[in-house]
This record gives sequence, C-alpha cells and structure tokens, in this order.
Amino acid sequence: MLTGEVSRPLRIWRYLLVMFPPHIMLLSGVAKFYAAYFCLQALASGVAVGISARSIGGAISLVLFSLLLRVYDELKDADADIRLGRAGDPRYKDRPIVTGAITTDDLTHLRWVITTLLVVINVPMGGWGLVGFAVLFLVTWLSFKWFFWPAISRDLLLALLTHNPITLFFGAYVVAIYAADYGIHDIDIWAFVLLLAFWAPLAAWETARKIRAPEDETDYQTYSKIFGWKIAPLLPIAFIMLGTTCMILLSGRMELSWIFPATVLIASAIPITRCIAFRIAPSKKTAVLQPFVELYAIVMDVGLLVAILVSLGLAPIQLASL
Repeated sequence: MLTGEVSRPLRIWRYLLVMFPPHIMLLSGVAKFYAAYFCLQALASGVAVGISARSIGGAISLVLFSLLLRVYDELKDADADIRLGRAGDPRYKDRPIVTGAITTDDLTHLRWVITTLLVVINVPMGGWGLVGFAVLFLVTWLSFKWFFWPAISRDLLLALLTHNPITLFFGAYVVAIYAADYGIHDIDIWAFVLLLAFWAPLAAWETARKIRAPEDETDYQTYSKIFGWKIAPLLPIAFIMLGTTCMILLSGRMELSWIFPATVLIASAIPITRCIAFRIAPSKKTAVLQPFVELYAIVMDVGLLVAILVSLGLAPIQLASL
C-alpha cells in the first residue's frame, strides 16, 4: 500500500507497533524509572517509598526520550537501513522505512510532537528536574547529529563508545527528578552504582543483538565481524556480570530479601550460558542472544521494583502541584 493512501497518524501508529510497541515500551519505561526512583528513596531512608506528581512526569518523559532516540536513530540511519534492506539483510528488509510504510517526513513530524511533549512536561518542573531534562535533551540531540563527528556513523565501536553511555544520562535524569523531590544531600556513591546497574543490561543488549554466525554476516557491521565470533560474545557477558554485581551490592545495601539477588543470578546465568554456547559452536541458532538478554533486563528492572515494594511498601501517592 502506498503511503499516500494512508493518513499520517495511521502510518505513525503502524510504525510504532512495529518499532516501538506502545504497550510494551510504556510499561518497561515506567518500570525502569520507578525501579531507579524507588531505589534512591530506599537507599536514603529505608522506609516506604512514594510517588510524586513530578515523578509521574519523569516516568512519562523517560518513555518519550526512549521514543525520541528511536526516531533519531531512524532518521540518521535511514539511507543505510534502506540500502541494507534492499540488499536483503534479514534485520532490515521488512523495516517500515525500507518498505515505504513510513517516510522521513512522518518521522520528522513525530520527532517534533515528542519534543513538544517533553518540553511541556519538563519545563514547569524547574530546579533539578529541569536541569536533568536539559542535559539529557542536549545529549540525545548531539547523538542525532553524530556528536558532530561523522566518522561515528561508519564505525560500530565509535558508535558504541559515544552512544551507549547515553543510558547513563537516562539514569542521571531519574536522579535529577529524585533530587527535585527530596534534595541532593542523600545522593552518594550508591547512586553511581545504581547508574551502572541501570546501564549495563542495555549495554549487554546492544552488543548481543549485533552478533551473528560467520555464515550470516553481511555488509552490516557487527561485533562478531569486528572481533570475530570467539571474542564478540565476551562483550555481553562482561556487561551482564557488571550489572549483576551492581544489583547484588544494591540489594545488600537496601537489605532486600535474598530472593531478589538469587533471581538476578539465575536470570543472568541464562544469557551468559547462551553466549558461551555461541562461543563454543557458532551457528544461526546459537547466535540468537537478544531475547535472553532482554529477559535478563526485565528481571533487573521489574525484579528490583517488586523487591523494594514488597520490602518497604508504597506510601500514599502525593499528587500535589509540582
């Protein structure tokens, strides 16, 4: 079907269903925000955690920032994605931007809608909330411009080193919202440990999804193509081990039930085992690592959220003015 035969809102909605499923991304984004936000409260006080009006705006903003990054990536990679898709790369040939189900004009329109929503939500926050928003928005916008370093667009390792740490700024945004609600006097080294735990699963996901069996390599840059199939799976393993270690340390600091760190250990063992299987016998089957890392990331976020709520409880929701 030609794009002209479908209205722009419908094209965008269909695009979201494929590239950013709202029902999944909304729940995961909110869970990630409150897992970190509650963790900061638990580290500071050890009493029942609470939800504020500002934190609700922050949780929605985290989801919108994730979508904005998705749109930024789509726009800046459009030519390369279309080229790979038309060359038959299985990861790209059915993408909406390749099939023509969405246009760059549609994505530009979506970009400005998201940007407007973010400004409307965050500017009234003022204080640390506004500072956190400004910093995160600047970093994401710079990523859209390849940090004004064109070589990044052609080098997977440079992209990893410059773009993947953006997740740390996502975590810092949560810290800023917490600071706006509770002040900065309780923010210490444990907040940094939380940021690492927040970032590591996504770093593992980013590296795991770009590992392929030797016979499946194409013109698309992968870590297995750069490092070889023997070294590449060690990258997600390292990130998983870092994230798991940080989460266990945080769990001990908050004195959460042993069930949570035990669950994290089990969840981390699954993708690590899969990476080892690929390292031993690379094939199309063993190269499927992404779903197992995604499961691990879900356990990290949702597990932490549930463990804190079970251990400390939820205080009455404060919906007073920002």
